[in-house]
Amino acid sequence: MTREFEFIDRVMPDVPPLTPEQLAATRARLAGAARAKPPAASGRRVMILAAAAVALVIGAIALLLPQAARPPAAATPQQVLTEAAGRLAARPAGTGRYWRLETEELLRTKGEDGYLVEERGLDVLAFGQDNDVYSWYEAVSAVPYGAKNTETWRRAGSPKLCPARGCDKNPRSYPRHTLAEALIFGTDARATNRKANWAPTPAELLALPQEAGALKAALSKRYPAGSSVSRADWMLRAGTRLVRDVPATSGTRAAAYLMLATLPGVSVIDQVRDPEGRLGVALQLPASGGDRTQLVIDRQSGDLLAVQHVGPVPGLGAGVPWMASIIKQAGWSDTRPAPPPGCKGCVGTY
Repeated sequence: MTREFEFIDRVMPDVPPLTPEQLAATRARLAGAARAKPPAASGRRVMILAAAAVALVIGAIALLLPQAARPPAAATPQQVLTEAAGRLAARPAGTGRYWRLETEELLRTKGEDGYLVEERGLDVLAFGQDNDVYSWYEAVSAVPYGAKNTETWRRAGSPKLCPARGCDKNPRSYPRHTLAEALIFGTDARATNRKANWAPTPAELLALPQEAGALKAALSKRYPAGSSVSRADWMLRAGTRLVRDVPATSGTRAAAYLMLATLPGVSVIDQVRDPEGRLGVALQLPASGGDRTQLVIDRQSGDLLAVQHVGPVPGLGAGVPWMASIIKQAGWSDTRPAPPPGCKGCVGTY
């Protein structure tokens, strides 16, 4: 029997040796098996015992060896979103006198000469705790999109592209938001009938629930009676504004992600890239014609990376956005926003 164990040592050198107790137990089982055999055919019995020894020892070794770890199941897009929302909700609340949202607005359109142009601009919206509001937009650049369009533009004589810094005859900066209505939630942000809209203060927004079900119930109560849009559509717009356009706690924004995922027509898709190439998980809102709106969320931090529109635009690849708001900054600070010099109507109250 010792030879059988020596054989196992040679063919399985990495297997840890049996302890004296395990070896004794194996020998005892073999001895019992030998006593149960008839006295005849002793040679054959030796061969059977040898095979049994190998089988028993290999079985014992298999029990001793660590089990191979099973690869974890791939997370579903909903699980990725839930985990990202959880990390966002756990973030400490920001502090400061002013909440500021800074985005880079992107638009890819086909010019008169048949090539795609990419326009970019800086958009700022800020709220103060003393009811002041700030908003300004400035065109930054306009360039051909991609190598093929750049070559077409050059063949056309490299005409100057606007809007961009230094080429627009209009004022350099101007407000893109109606300041008095910057916090209005409703079917139409331009509506003057306050009963048809919900116009919360920053304090009310900061007090909203931080759990998806409770937030959904709270927003549903704000749905204006007799609205021209369905309750689900109103909830969709309100939830999108909460995560993008207005002051809200990290917990409320995380709850809004999860609430939006439960609304009709909304899907969660993973491995989506924003215009900057950043990878995220996206809430894809119900399509309008061929246009799909995607809220791209950082998979690790839970921060909103961009709100982008994807559609069948000639010259753009599948999944490439034709319009987007890329989030550059969103949070609180004590620094008072300072609109560019000469920006008319860029400061107001709400």
